[in-house]
Amino acid sequence: MNEFDLINKYFNFPTVYADLGIGDDAALISKNKNEFYAISVDTLNLNHHFTNTSDPFYLGWKSLAVNISDIVAMGGIPRYALLSLSIVKPDASWLSKFAKGLRACAKKYNVELIGGDTNKGSPSISITIIGDVLKKSVLRRDKVQVNDEIWLTNEIGYAALHFHYNKIPQKNRQAISSYLKKSAHENFIKPMPPLNFIQKAKNFINGAIDLSDGLAGDLKHISLKNGFGAEIYIDKIPMHKWFRENNFYELVLTGGEDYQILFTSHKKNHNKINNLLKKLSMTGAMIGYVSNKKRIQYKLHGQPFHLSKDGFRHFG
Repeated sequence: MNEFDLINKYFNFPTVYADLGIGDDAALISKNKNEFYAISVDTLNLNHHFTNTSDPFYLGWKSLAVNISDIVAMGGIPRYALLSLSIVKPDASWLSKFAKGLRACAKKYNVELIGGDTNKGSPSISITIIGDVLKKSVLRRDKVQVNDEIWLTNEIGYAALHFHYNKIPQKNRQAISSYLKKSAHENFIKPMPPLNFIQKAKNFINGAIDLSDGLAGDLKHISLKNGFGAEIYIDKIPMHKWFRENNFYELVLTGGEDYQILFTSHKKNHNKINNLLKKLSMTGAMIGYVSNKKRIQYKLHGQPFHLSKDGFRHFG
């Protein structure tokens, strides 16, 4: 039983007052006749998401950024956050650096920390994020349509490369430039959800999801769960050339921690999206199509490409 099986079996309660409950990047509750509140929560735990040697500044940044990413994926603007922090004992140096990182991310995305809870216990960080989104342009996974183009907002694979660096064979590591190693590290510790792009492009988008568990796994949530499928052209996926030259495609597709946005759009919007990506100096691209075949097919150089797994799953 993985995390999604667990949720569906035990916690998929029916909603009465919420407009959208479990099953998307954020829940939706009516704010007024024109807007929804978008609300989500994520947890980071010691020895799973971070270690005792993790830089507390960047841990503070990432703790908030991964939540902001959920609001971005709904087409919303993050507004408020609540922090629940469990620590073994107060460490003034660690807390100061963590707070600075949290504050820096909050400042960049204009988010206010408005409350929370602090406990003594095994180190854990949970943030509840509250945003707002216009009802007419909210992005929902169930709005994906057959024949939609599938897009990515930026290159992916960097964070996975950093996380799995020590498992990569020495002959392949030797080809990793200092620039790529630095970029992989920065993407892992300081994700930057593409809020500006999504706000400008949301009227061209049907459905979206943030990439936290890997493209292959997250793609299923906006295709197979809607009764559709997808055809993905790996040649078109934006990634650093090292992954192609060393045949590390599966790492890109399943590694996770990208916090970019995967979205779908009608093909009539192709040029508008492309032009916006170029205007914002982003490396995103159209990578495939939504199909009616109820399975996801990957192709590399025109030939079928088979994955041994489909992304990260808690308890999976």
